[in-house]
Amino acid sequence: MKLKDKVQSLPETPGVYFMKDKDKNIMYVGKSKALKNRVSQYFLPSYNPSKKITRMIKFIDDIEIIETDTELDALVLECKLIKKLQPMYNTLLKNDKKYAYLKISTNEDYPCVECVLENNCDGLYFGPYTSIQKLENIVEVLSKHFKLRTCKGSNKLKGCINSDLGFCMAPCKIKNNKEYSYSINKLIDTLNGVNLDLINDLNKKIIESVNTLDFERASKYKENLDCIELILSRSEVINYMKSEKVIITSIDIDCTRKKVYIIKGKDIMYSKVVKKDFNDKSLKEHFYKYFEENSYIEKNKNCIEKEDLDMASTIYNYLKSKSKLDFL
Repeated sequence: MKLKDKVQSLPETPGVYFMKDKDKNIMYVGKSKALKNRVSQYFLPSYNPSKKITRMIKFIDDIEIIETDTELDALVLECKLIKKLQPMYNTLLKNDKKYAYLKISTNEDYPCVECVLENNCDGLYFGPYTSIQKLENIVEVLSKHFKLRTCKGSNKLKGCINSDLGFCMAPCKIKNNKEYSYSINKLIDTLNGVNLDLINDLNKKIIESVNTLDFERASKYKENLDCIELILSRSEVINYMKSEKVIITSIDIDCTRKKVYIIKGKDIMYSKVVKKDFNDKSLKEHFYKYFEENSYIEKNKNCIEKEDLDMASTIYNYLKSKSKLDFL
C-alpha cells in the first residue's frame, strides 16, 4: 500500500503512531486523539513544522500505529515508548536529559539559593528540573529579587559589588538575621507557589518597560517571568507526585462506553472499560474493594525519582487541562 493511501486509511481514534524510514528504523513516535487527522497534517502543503521535522518528513517510508481507548492511554504509551526506543527525532521525553535542583542552604546562618546537580539532603531542595540553563538564570533572578548573597561564604566583611548595587543585603558586613530569614521565607513561599509577589513585580516591570518603549528590557523581564512560571509549573507536578491523593476519573470513549481510571502520581494503577450508563456508586464500591484487596500498593516516595517526572507530568497536565473530566 502506498504511503498516501495508508494515511487515508488510518482510523480517527486515539493512539500512537511510528514514523519509519526505508530501513524500518523508527524515526519518531507521536500520539493523537485522532490518528488520521494528526498524521495527515504532516503531508499537507500548509503544514509548517520545525526544520528538524521537515527533514524527517523527507525520509518517511512507512507509518505504523497502535490504537488506544482514550487520549490519556495514548499519552502514557507515547511517553513509555519514547524512553524505550529513543527515536532520533524525539527529544523532550528521552532519558538522556540533564536534571538539576534548586538548593537553599538552610543549614547556614545566611542561606543562599543555587543550582546543583544532586540532592545531598544538606538543605532545602526543589526539583528535580530539566532545564539547567534556565535554572541558572532563575537563581540570578531570585537572588537579586530577594537580595540574597551569592558568594560562597559570608565572612568577607567588606561586601561586594552586588551589595553596592542593592542586590544583596550584605550579611557579611551588616548582621541582620531576622530580615534575611524573612527574605528566605518569602523565597520558599514563592517556590511553593504561595507568594506571587515576584511574578506580579515582573509583570509590572514588563508593562513599565513597554510604556517607555524600552523593549529590550521588557524582553529580558519577560524571559525571567517565563523561567519562573516554568519552575512553578514543574513544582505543581512534583507536589502532585508527593501527595497521597488517589484520583478516580472516567473518560468517554464513544456514545456507549467510558473508561474508568484509578490514578496516583505517575501510576495508572487500574483501568476498566464500562458502559457509559454504569452506576457511579457501583464504580466507587468496586474501586474501594480493589484498594482493600491490593493494600500492598506503595505510597509515593517523598524523594522523586528523575525518570518518573515525565510520566507524572504527562498525566498531571492532561488531568489539569480537562476541566470536564468526570471525577468520581
